[in-house]
Amino acid sequence: MKIIDIHTHVGDLIYGQPLDEAYEEPVWTPAALMEWSGFRANQPPLGFRTLSRYLEIIHIHHRNNLGTEKNLRRFAALAGVTHAVLQPIEPFRSTEDNLALCRESQAAGSQSRPRLFTFASVNPRDPERLQKLERYLAQGCLGLKLHPIVQNLPLTDPAWFELVEAFRPYRQPVLIHSGKATYYIAHFQRTEYGDARTYEKLIAAFPEQPFILAHHNLGEPGVVWSLAKKYANVYADLSFQPASVIRRAFSEMGEDRVLYASDFPFTLPYYAVKVGMQATKGNDKLREKFFGQNAEALIGKLPEVSP
Repeated sequence: MKIIDIHTHVGDLIYGQPLDEAYEEPVWTPAALMEWSGFRANQPPLGFRTLSRYLEIIHIHHRNNLGTEKNLRRFAALAGVTHAVLQPIEPFRSTEDNLALCRESQAAGSQSRPRLFTFASVNPRDPERLQKLERYLAQGCLGLKLHPIVQNLPLTDPAWFELVEAFRPYRQPVLIHSGKATYYIAHFQRTEYGDARTYEKLIAAFPEQPFILAHHNLGEPGVVWSLAKKYANVYADLSFQPASVIRRAFSEMGEDRVLYASDFPFTLPYYAVKVGMQATKGNDKLREKFFGQNAEALIGKLPEVSP
């Protein structure tokens, strides 16, 4: 069975620097309890939100330093992942760097496991963003990645509409971070830019454009279910979600619009695969859809890999 991780990262996504002192193994932080619980503890109780915010920042910064190609391959292979789709975030991680890794993976052929592919990303403030997008897509990118928090621009900004309009003719998916997430100690307004409620105008403006809402809006998955009922072009990756939310997503959105993802290195594929297996237990057809077929319906058929 193919296991396509539609949402992975390599490189430094926090500072945009080379990972000169990358970790070989994950550093333990209290936020690892979220993984151990099967992501059931991903929503802190009232009264612990401030503490949780700082623990989230510590966890993200440590895991960011685990994001090398070597570690991606190692942890993905341990989890049985056959294909990993990289998600660049410019200007921090360039699409060109990801494309170079993908070319190396393709040159290795079916012995390379997991096979690497990438989406494109452009800085929405870059005056050459449209030209870069065209160049990246010509090199084989499978979709477009938007991150309103890290790229510090709300999804209501006209720059995003211009970008999606230019991308629309390619008939490939747009993957957008969704959910309020904290990456920096300072209190920045940009945290609110991850609220999927603010995405409706963009989604409605491009009804034929598939949008994958990454992380299923984290602690508020119901927002995605509401959008999916109104708009047939709404999909979701279920990274950081427990088995109960994945099962609910199947019933709320339909079995064809829910995708497996880990968001490596911010969680490890082992935990994400384990939760997905629990959510699809006893239904092999649904399992194959969740772990691979639904992704291929959006990005195209991916080559087989050697066992």
